[in-house]
Parts: sequence; structure tokens; C-alpha cells
Amino acid sequence: MKSYILIAISLLFIGYQSNAQCNYDKNSYSFDKETAVLYGVLPDYRGIMDSLYLDIYWPVGSPELEKPIIIWAFGGGFFQGKRQDFAPICEEMAQRGIISATIDYRIGFDGPGFGLNPPFAFDAAEIIRAGYRGATDMKGAIRYLKAHHKKYEIDLSRVWLGGASAGSIVALNAAFLNKESEKPKEAGAIGGVGAKERPDLGPIEGTLNVNGFNSEVQGVLNIFGALMDTSSIDPSDRIAVFSYHQSGDPVVPCQANRPYYPIPLISQNYPTAYGSCVITERLQNLQIPETHWETWIYTGTEHAVHNQDAVLNFMIEQAKPFLCKNILATKDQATSQILVFPNPAQSELHLLNLPGDCNYLIKNIAGQILQKGKVETTTPIYVEHYQSGIYFLELHFAESRVIKKWIKK
Repeated sequence: MKSYILIAISLLFIGYQSNAQCNYDKNSYSFDKETAVLYGVLPDYRGIMDSLYLDIYWPVGSPELEKPIIIWAFGGGFFQGKRQDFAPICEEMAQRGIISATIDYRIGFDGPGFGLNPPFAFDAAEIIRAGYRGATDMKGAIRYLKAHHKKYEIDLSRVWLGGASAGSIVALNAAFLNKESEKPKEAGAIGGVGAKERPDLGPIEGTLNVNGFNSEVQGVLNIFGALMDTSSIDPSDRIAVFSYHQSGDPVVPCQANRPYYPIPLISQNYPTAYGSCVITERLQNLQIPETHWETWIYTGTEHAVHNQDAVLNFMIEQAKPFLCKNILATKDQATSQILVFPNPAQSELHLLNLPGDCNYLIKNIAGQILQKGKVETTTPIYVEHYQSGIYFLELHFAESRVIKKWIKK
């Protein structure tokens, strides 16, 4: 049996309308790009100046005069990887109608010596400092792109971050480390590594492109990332977080644990990381609105996605109510009250508050149509033949479309 476990405990999900102006479906547009755009120069962990570049991709033919943007950070454990790793995803996002940028950030940290180099770390502070450098670099990239929003037709109210692994740690911390009091003590001046000093890494906002624009974002697409301290998420935060993680990820744990926890020789010098499972619990406990978060925990033991198309589709579907400004502005009261139950479902789906008969489609998370027909206000939709997993129910009315998530037990 396939295991698609959604951490969200809510059984009822908010639907939304869509139209041809805002669907963000695959292969809707062609795209153009600009590569190797210098956005800053800063010293790396050795004190050597590091030039930071970004590549930006945008849709050609989109009817939106101002478009959402996702800024991506690559993975690689803070010691390897490159911004070009996200080029295929940036191309796909641009073809969907979403501007995407993939950025450099400073990588590298000291190992313990004796021939042991990264991923072995001198101490836990080295990892925290690496993540902090990356987060402040990303904040600098956000401000750079906001300052050039007219050139790239960026909507300043729809700026998102994304990443995988270490890149997602960078993105999450860039989003939620937004108060000077949240600066980790390890990012200040601390004891050196041998004869090499470890100076203060600067303010929480960093020093790049302090140009009058802020580093605030609307949301984060978190692909098996983590926070080093979930208290950085506070009740006032209204940053959407849509996450994917495998339950037994051995590199970045979904629960609270040290990275590489199956390998004590490596993990002993790492700090505790709080993965997507714990981040979700924090959002629940703070009663952050359920519209602002969703987590897909896939039963598996890999530090990877089991299906890239499915995961990207999941992320974009969650983000559409934010990405599609017209959806939030024109939501119809009658259709917004539609509820699907039971959810999770075993054999039948029932619709509550359906304003009238309509056509429907059932799609999987890859966007494939599995079933279609007409549903009446008093008749169920039979789903006993589906495998366990996450699905989408599309309800088509004369002038609108409502999409509901549901889970098959």
C-alpha cells in the first residue's frame, strides 16, 4: 500500500476558485533567463571574499503584469552543491507563469582535522554559523530582487522562498529569523578553530543590499529542511509553509534529531535540527491558520523526493490561494462554504453546502485525471477503488472552479 500521510489533523480543507488567468499549470508559457547576476560579495568561513550570483527565469507570454517569484537555495550539506542544481525547477516554474531565481550562498565549514573534512564538523557551532551565513545571504538576494522588481515584473507581495535539504534550512531561517533577538549565540564572536578566529557574523538581516526594501516573504516551499530553533516561529508570523519530508530521512531528520543521526561519528558534532514534522507541530500548537501550512510526510527512508513532479505539484497546489491574488479577492461565498466529508474517506465522498449540481474531476497529485462525472447535491462520489493517498476533487460551476483536497484511507 502506498503511504501518503498528511500531518495536518484537519479533516476539512479550504477550497479555492481559479480561472485561466491564474492556474500555474505546467508548460503554459515559454521562458527567458538571465544568468550570473552578481548580487553581493562577502567573506566565507575562511575569511576569503566570495562572489555571490543568481540566475533568474521568467515566463514569456504571461498575462500578469506583476508576477510571483520563488527564490530557491540548493542543497548539499553546507559544503557542496551549486545554484545551477535548481535550473530545471526554475525553468518549470517560469513555464508555469512564476518567476524563479536560484542563488549562490556561502558554503563551507571547518572539519575536526586529522584528515576529517565535511560532512564532519569541528563542532555544532560550525553548522549553525553555516546556516546563518546562508540565511543572511538569501535575505540579501531578496532585497536585491525586490529593488529590481520593475525590471523583472515581480509582485512584491508574492515573494516566496524554496529549497531542498541545506537549501531549505537556509530558506526557512531566512523567512523566520526576523528579529535580532532570534540571532543564535553561535553566530556571534566565539572561540576559534585552532588559530583561526570566528568573528561575529553580523545582524540578523545581514549586510547585503540594504537598500530600503525588506526581506519579508509570503511563504516557503520546504523540501526536507529544518529549523535549528522552532521558537523563531511565533504567533505573529503569517508566513505560509508547505513542506515535504520522508518519515525516516537519515540526513535531515523529520523529527527533532541531529543530522546524519544514523552515523554517530558524524552526527556527534552537529546541533539538533527540527525537521518538517516538528515545524508542523509548532504551527499547530500556535494555532497558525490552516490555510498557511500543509505537510506531506511520505513513508520512506531516503533523503530525497520519491517523485519530483508529484512533490512540485503538491507545493504549487498548496500555494495557489496565495500566488493567485485574484482568487483571494474574488472568492464566492456560496462555493467557499463547500465541505468534503468524511475526510479521510474510505468508500464515499459527500459534499456539504453544495449550491447546486456540477461536474467534477478527481485528480492525483501528479495532475492526472482519474475520474469525472456529474455530482448532485444529494448523491455521493464513490472512491472505494482508490489506493491510499492524497487526491484533489475539482468542482466545475458555470463561472468558477473549486478544488478540494481529500485523503483516501
